[in-house]
Amino acid sequence: MGQEESKKIKRVGFTTRENHPGADAAAERAKEIVRSLGGEGFALNEVMDGADVDCLLALGGDGTLLHAARLMAEKDIPVMGVNFGRVGYLCTIREPQLEGALELLCEGKYSTDERSMIRASVSNRREEVWRVDALNEVLIGGSNRTLTLDVEINGEHIGEILGDGVIVATRTGSTAYAMSAGGPVVLLESMILIGSNSINSALLAPTVLPMDTKISVYNRTKVTRPFVIADGQKDYKILDGTVIEMARSPARVRLLDPGLVSPFTKITRSSLLREQGGN
Repeated sequence: MGQEESKKIKRVGFTTRENHPGADAAAERAKEIVRSLGGEGFALNEVMDGADVDCLLALGGDGTLLHAARLMAEKDIPVMGVNFGRVGYLCTIREPQLEGALELLCEGKYSTDERSMIRASVSNRREEVWRVDALNEVLIGGSNRTLTLDVEINGEHIGEILGDGVIVATRTGSTAYAMSAGGPVVLLESMILIGSNSINSALLAPTVLPMDTKISVYNRTKVTRPFVIADGQKDYKILDGTVIEMARSPARVRLLDPGLVSPFTKITRSSLLREQGGN
């Protein structure tokens, strides 16, 4: 991805991976760099309290970025990830590139990539009891027992899935849990529907669907209570008869990219590290 002339970044928010001294030290160093370039740096709590920033830097791994992205989507603030984890596929740069990336941001030499999110609405007896947005994926699972799930696509019943659960991923999440479960790497805006470790499945293979698709999953499991899990971070325990409806969220995430690493390099790196047991 080449660089484009964009708005010059002057006010930068920072958030770091919890209990990671290296990320904390890098954030302080980055604030000094931003100040030397004529800008200002702000902590996450200041941003959440209303500080006007041009972007937020998330220093950590993919989990740090996912958490920050959901928070900033509500405020329409773009995010850039700095990798301090093992895979960090979603993170645009690594620590040694931080100073160069900040210089490019402050000069307005970067591109912005808008990413769709999935909104999952959980209902019991036709009453919504939980709602969540996910940038990577929504998983219905998290139990050590076989689940029974009925699936509809745009109101059409496609059949029953018996297994560990169902994953509905975005193109952003296609390289995360979805890929580990045998799904494809997707570079276009879409939803990927995957039955996880299925004993019997209405899906013969992972299915790529348009982003405006509505997917409904009916929990028919009686022996255990599975979870609805968003991005591996937020979850809700469901009952037999619970309905989970998933569709494109009205919120979108904007990711900043100074063009220092090609997207294909990141895909290759992510795939290799996941094969080696990275996270």
